[in-house]
Amino acid sequence: RIANEGEIPSPALLVYPDRIFRNLERMVEIIGDPERLRPHVKTHKLPEIISMHLSLGITKFKCATIAEAEMVAGSRGPDVLLAHQPVGPNAVRLRFLADRYPDTAWSTVVDDLGMVQTLSEVFAGAESDLGIYLDLDCGMHRTGIVPGPEARAICEAVEQSPNLALHGLHSYDGHNNDSDLEKRTAQCETDFAPVLAFRKELEAAGIKIINLLASGSPTFPIHARHDDRECSPGTTVLWDFGYGDRFADLPFENGAVLLTRV
Repeated sequence: RIANEGEIPSPALLVYPDRIFRNLERMVEIIGDPERLRPHVKTHKLPEIISMHLSLGITKFKCATIAEAEMVAGSRGPDVLLAHQPVGPNAVRLRFLADRYPDTAWSTVVDDLGMVQTLSEVFAGAESDLGIYLDLDCGMHRTGIVPGPEARAICEAVEQSPNLALHGLHSYDGHNNDSDLEKRTAQCETDFAPVLAFRKELEAAGIKIINLLASGSPTFPIHARHDDRECSPGTTVLWDFGYGDRFADLPFENGAVLLTRV
């Protein structure tokens, strides 16, 4: 309940820092180690919330846009992953941010050989190599490449490209959102089996996979049980009325409301 709604212009987004902080604490509790968290910032885009993350030892962040990446770096985020392939002018803009914020570790995703060449050329002369995650399609069919020979060729190309460093595999399972935890868990494990098999194949071929980045918010607790991967929930930070209705197993609070007048 808002006690002073008569004083607040509308529409306005109202955030509750105490609830947000408790949500972040729950995220750390679920995964056990803040170093295994790489929360998605697209659901809040607020520097103040980045500071809350940092105060709990969460130092890695995932972004959907260049603007979000700049916000995190400007908020002293130590590690930023741009989780959309930087096509067109975004490759140059990413290099600009890497030069402007040299204390931040930068990485992005790729699912195309041509993108590997472009990024290698754009990052020529950069102070640090650009981290690369191979984006794998584990069933959502929105972005990423299916595990297999073409995907392996991209990993090999990254390893052979100057100015780039293969950091790992990225696979987002946002399609897996059944309200029943047992069904969601079974589907999550089925979808991820090819990803895990592909990682074994790469490592057997001498291609080192440092990180495996997984999960949306509904599958976050499922992936968190496995200590071989990082998790990137996003909605868990502010939570969501619809998610609260659908996912009784997720213990988060609504940390923001919209005030409006009709």
